[in-house]
Amino acid sequence: MNPATEKFIVDTMLGKLGRWMLLLGYDTVYFRGQKDEELIELAKKENRLLITRDTHLALERYPGHSILIKTIHFWEQLKKITEDYPLNFSETFLSRCSLCNVLLERLEREEALPQLPEKVRDMAKVFFRCPVCRQVYWDGSHPVHIRELLEKHIGLRI
Repeated sequence: MNPATEKFIVDTMLGKLGRWMLLLGYDTVYFRGQKDEELIELAKKENRLLITRDTHLALERYPGHSILIKTIHFWEQLKKITEDYPLNFSETFLSRCSLCNVLLERLEREEALPQLPEKVRDMAKVFFRCPVCRQVYWDGSHPVHIRELLEKHIGLRI
């Protein structure tokens, strides 16, 4: 398996894990539905590894294509994924839209300015935009805070 091309789907039990995986650059879908059949069907259709805390689902309903997360502790969950499926996080960190799960496009400052809050216009230097939802992202305090949390809780330096 190539961690850079591996795709994942997380079930409703692991929404926070799915959001953080997106921040790190993993191609991750958060399944919000209720039916296991729909979850498995989507995982098969998009060739995604299922990440779940549901033992029956992982070991009996979708064996061989699932990652069973045994801990309820979020940071331990994230550490397992980053150890088992390591990426070059310096290249993938914050590279995907946290809403649409698509790769972001670099955006010139002039294009970004109309969409930025007033206080950000003078501070931010690098800008990205989602080609689907058009959300604009920039190098503010949020990425710094995320990096600090990752280093503190799982020892991941980006």
